[in-house]
Amino acid sequence: MGKIMVVDDNTVMLGFMTTLLELEGYAAVTVSRPEDIMPVTVAEQPDVIIMDVHLAEQDTLAILKELKNDPQLATIPIIAVSGMDRSEECQAIGVDEFMLKPFMPAKLLEKIERLRQSHLESMPAAERS
Repeated sequence: MGKIMVVDDNTVMLGFMTTLLELEGYAAVTVSRPEDIMPVTVAEQPDVIIMDVHLAEQDTLAILKELKNDPQLATIPIIAVSGMDRSEECQAIGVDEFMLKPFMPAKLLEKIERLRQSHLESMPAAERS
């Protein structure tokens, strides 16, 4: 169904998200360290990225901005998640969706599928997987 990259430093959350996505037919790619986000994104070219805004004692807004400013990666939809309301900051740098933790899995899956479909429709036919 598609490849979803999950970025979180909480191993319980990574496990939960991986299981949820795989049960729904997605391939899950996980990243837990900030320094791995850009190279893994380039290598994997996921359909959607789900990223915790606070990762390994680091605010990832700068990384989110870097993803949105990179011509090769800018069209990949991003869902930012956090236990604090950072929606305005995320929206200001171009993040596609923001979800406040805790969230309902069904709501997340709805957002993933909507963003994934939109992303696929915007790609040239030869690049669609």
